[in-house]
Amino acid sequence: MNAIELSNVLKRFSNGSEMTLIFENMNFSVRKGELIVISGNEKTGKSTLLRMIAAMTPANKGTVEVFGQDLISIRKRTEWRLENIGYINEEGCLMPYLTAKQNLMLGLDTEDPRFDEVEKKATNILVDLGFSNEKLNDSIEGLDDKHQILATIARILMTNPKIILADEPTKELSGDDGKVVLDKLLNFTKKQQSTVIIVTNDDSIHSRADRHFTVENYQLVEKNKQEHVH
Repeated sequence: MNAIELSNVLKRFSNGSEMTLIFENMNFSVRKGELIVISGNEKTGKSTLLRMIAAMTPANKGTVEVFGQDLISIRKRTEWRLENIGYINEEGCLMPYLTAKQNLMLGLDTEDPRFDEVEKKATNILVDLGFSNEKLNDSIEGLDDKHQILATIARILMTNPKIILADEPTKELSGDDGKVVLDKLLNFTKKQQSTVIIVTNDDSIHSRADRHFTVENYQLVEKNKQEHVH
């Protein structure tokens, strides 16, 4: 069974009297544990695709299935998303006045019997992502951009999502910082055997993907790996 399966999907938006077509008769499947990279021009529907897979916006026609379940049939979407999907985008999901570690342990009381176990897990994830002991205890607003994005990723990884959807996670970072963040994200997800879709135009990541797609003519088109070999 595929982790993700889109069949004959039509997706369009209306802006007043205008209709914008995003996808038409589009098919796309992702196997469990695969790393997929999607690139392409602005406004071609890359983010919309992630939102469809995360049950945030429905297809106009066709089906979107995650682990064999048609997303139209899901009643409690927020709960379903929390259980299955880790969604990484530049909007972030952190409390700026708390430390990175506190953000990962939100809602957990020191009296909770799981406290030590959860604290250890939070620390391990942050250290894995390159946090020093000092940075673990810095407030989010005191961290540089790179560590803020890493803390956002850590918060999402903390829930062990089966599927990670990353929408240009390093857009705000330049050069090496972006590569470091993507490297750490990919190493972690490989260890967890997560299914990952990353929307990015960063060429350096294409060679690490199992498959690379671009959006062309309202379709997802797979790029042959041989094209990158000269």
